[in-house]
Amino acid sequence: MLEIELKKMWRDLFQDEWEYIEWYFQNIYKEKTTRVQLENEKPIGMLFENSYHLSIDRDRFLGRYLVGIGVAPEKRGEGVMKSLLIQTLKEAYEYGEEFLYLTPIDKNIYERFGFGFISKLSKYELPFSKLESMKKEFRVQKISEENYNENLLIQLKDFYREVSKDFYISVAREKEDYKEILSEIFVEEGNVYLSYDISGKINGYMSMIRTENVFIKELLFKEKDALETLLAVVYGYKDYASKVEIVLPENTYLEDYFKSENGITKTLKNKVQARILRVEKTLHRLSKELFENEEVSIYIQDDYISENTGVYKLTKDGVEKTKGDFDISLVIKDLATLAYGFRDFNSLKKIESFYIKNKDKEKMLSRIFKERVNYFNQDF
Repeated sequence: MLEIELKKMWRDLFQDEWEYIEWYFQNIYKEKTTRVQLENEKPIGMLFENSYHLSIDRDRFLGRYLVGIGVAPEKRGEGVMKSLLIQTLKEAYEYGEEFLYLTPIDKNIYERFGFGFISKLSKYELPFSKLESMKKEFRVQKISEENYNENLLIQLKDFYREVSKDFYISVAREKEDYKEILSEIFVEEGNVYLSYDISGKINGYMSMIRTENVFIKELLFKEKDALETLLAVVYGYKDYASKVEIVLPENTYLEDYFKSENGITKTLKNKVQARILRVEKTLHRLSKELFENEEVSIYIQDDYISENTGVYKLTKDGVEKTKGDFDISLVIKDLATLAYGFRDFNSLKKIESFYIKNKDKEKMLSRIFKERVNYFNQDF
């Protein structure tokens, strides 16, 4: 009964198609990782936690992706979402997790709980005429629910592992993850195309959905000819759609593959916010960037996980929580934005919550708080 009510609430709040909602509840939903607040036995607030392995600087750890966070319109402003979020933060902290993450509908909603952006995506809009010169250099296979098998899932896992090496943080994808990804695309009546090099290995992957436009949800490739091969497939839809929209990792620079940028619109879309749970784990990774005999002390303010608040001394050997003085003061959301490379030190040092007490440390801080490329492109 509760599951039925949650589906109705999801439909009312997010307006997804019933087919997609049924797919989510059949394939992803787990009762034990769903938080619900009830009133008169009806849900007035919900939050779904999906666990994924994350790769960060070649380390692996488990992180929770929060989705479907919603509150009944008549109950907003009564602390329902706050209660659900704090329960999740505290439990994940107790389990020793480094951070959890979500894709916000509005960044301001979650910033007050300590979430800060850690990734963005590039989105391109272009007319079909820009694809006219693309040549199909490699063999292409269209994947359907009927024609893929276990071996293909392993190939996709290996392909993704190779193309994701350049990302500082990304969601690790195993064969079971790709099974879910393909399942989601098919329930949305989308298509998946693969490009294969001369040795028979996947060198390009593209998932797309048809509306009045062709929307490329994901496009990953190893080499220029693989990209051209997949875009040549897209050009085949020129008589059935008005334009093309393509989502790519932020460091792809699709414009470089065309002779002219005229007619191409590029936007950078902030994608994922993270909430650091264990400050020492995050700072320990940063301490590796320090040189011998260097040290810096950072004061962190966390309004919801009080154990995180305090001064941390970083050296090459690690991190120690102290009662001493500090060189720089950060609130928890800005630590996420800096530590995971969404913004660099110089771009954030003038904001109100970013206080530098010891300016002699600025050069060192600029070196450890540097911009990086992270990749998150998943909606469940």
